[in-house]
Amino acid sequence: MKKIEKNVSGFRAANPEKLRRARFIDRPNRFLVRCELEGRPVRAFLPNPGRLWEILLPGTELILSEDGGNETRKTAFTAIAARRGETVVLLHTHITNDAAEWLIRTGRVPGLEGWAVRKREASFGRSRFDFLLEKEGRLLLLEVKSCTLFGHELAMFPDAPSDRGRRHVEELGKLAGEGYGAAVLFLVQSSRPSCFLPDFHTDPKFAESLFRAKDRLRLFPLAVEWNAALELTGEPKLLRVPWGVYERHGGDRGDCLVIVDAREKGFWAAAFPAENLSSFSGKALRRNGKDFPFPPESGGSVKVIPIRSSLPGSKNINDSLASCASGEVVKDGVRFFAFSEPPMANPGFVEMLLHRRTDLLLSELP
Repeated sequence: MKKIEKNVSGFRAANPEKLRRARFIDRPNRFLVRCELEGRPVRAFLPNPGRLWEILLPGTELILSEDGGNETRKTAFTAIAARRGETVVLLHTHITNDAAEWLIRTGRVPGLEGWAVRKREASFGRSRFDFLLEKEGRLLLLEVKSCTLFGHELAMFPDAPSDRGRRHVEELGKLAGEGYGAAVLFLVQSSRPSCFLPDFHTDPKFAESLFRAKDRLRLFPLAVEWNAALELTGEPKLLRVPWGVYERHGGDRGDCLVIVDAREKGFWAAAFPAENLSSFSGKALRRNGKDFPFPPESGGSVKVIPIRSSLPGSKNINDSLASCASGEVVKDGVRFFAFSEPPMANPGFVEMLLHRRTDLLLSELP
C-alpha cells in the first residue's frame, strides 16, 4: 500500500514518512484496535478513550503511524486519524493540545488573538489545566477538549461520560468566579458543523455543569480541517452554541434504545418512549432483556442508549430500525428488530442514532 502523499502546512500531526493506511476490523479494548494493513492483520495503539461509535465502523480507513516496537510498547503502530466520508478526523487526543498551541500562537483562534502561551500543564486549585495564557498582564486558564462527535450541522462533546471533563469545567467556573480568566477550547475535528453543544444524551452531568458555567467561562468551539497528510488546512471557524436547543431538549425525556445480545439468537433492538429516561434506563438494565423475544443467554449483554429530546420519536425510530434490520418480531405491541451483527457496527443504525442525537435537534432553529 502506498504511503500518504506529503503536503506543506504550518502544523502537521505526524511524520508523513511514517503514515500508513489501514482498514478497521475491531476494537478489543479502549486503547487498542485491530486493522488490516497491506493484507495482514495488525494491532495499533489508540490514544483516545472515547466511544467513537460513528467513526469505528467495520472497514473504516484508519491512518496509522508506524512507530516501531520496543520493550515498553505492545504495538508497532499508533492510530492517528480516521476517514469518515470525505472528512479526516484526528483521533490522537495528545496531539490535540499541540495543534491548539500552534493555533493560539499563530493567532488562528478568533477571540484569542494576541494571547501568548505562558505555560502548559498549569496547576490551579485541585486541577491541572492544559494552558496558562497571558496577554498584557492578564492571565487566562485554558482547558482543551478534542471533539470527534458531529453530524452534518451539530458537534457535541463528550462522546463518553467524562467525570474528569466535568471536574475541569466546575473548577474553571469556580476560579472564574474568584476573578481568574477561564476558558474551554473544544477543538472540533471537522469543518462541516455550524453549531456545538455539550452531549447531554451521553453525559448530562457534564452538560449541566457547562450550562451553569457558561456566563463565567469563555467557550471556544473551534472547527478545524485536516487533509490526508494530517496537516491543518483552511481557516478554523468558531461554531454557534445554541443554548436554547439544550434548554428544550436536554431534560430527562425522550426515547430509550435497548440492545440485547442474545448470542446464538442474534442481536435485538427496540425503542421505548420514556418521560424519565434515567429511571427507565436503570430499569431496562435490571430487567436484563427479559421483555425481549430472546433474552440474553449466558455471556450475552444489554446496552441502553438514551436519546434525550422533546420531539416525538418512537414511530420514526421504529421505521428507521426496520430499514436497517434483518427481521422484526412484535411482542405485546412492541416492535423488536433483529440484527445479524451488533447494531453499533451497522452503518444505518449508527447514522439513525447520530441524526436523532444531533442534527434533528436543530430542526426548529432559524
